[in-house]
Amino acid sequence: MVTGEQKLLAIAAHLTYFLGGLGFVLAPLVIFLVKRDDPFVADHAKQALVAHLSMLVVGMVTGILSMLLVGLLLIPVVVLLGLALLVTSILGSLKALNGEYYRYPLIQGIVEKI
Repeated sequence: MVTGEQKLLAIAAHLTYFLGGLGFVLAPLVIFLVKRDDPFVADHAKQALVAHLSMLVVGMVTGILSMLLVGLLLIPVVVLLGLALLVTSILGSLKALNGEYYRYPLIQGIVEKI
């Protein structure tokens, strides 16, 4: 049985995507570290953390490449990835609300190593 507090923390880990800045990475990290002993919350926080970190890295690489004009071609890809992360974050939140686990697509290899 998943409690309301567990659901709230799991939802918060996914929706920190809306914080922007480094908050969208720091918030799931803090939730993960504080609730490591809670399998439900820790799993959702870890999923969100890896997804948000992946988006941060892709954004930074594209930003650097944009300075060289090569990255300008990648900006539409980053926008699409950002929209995909938005949608998957909402899906993860809905799964957490229902007390279910969620797996972000394309990042499971990284998540399993953590």
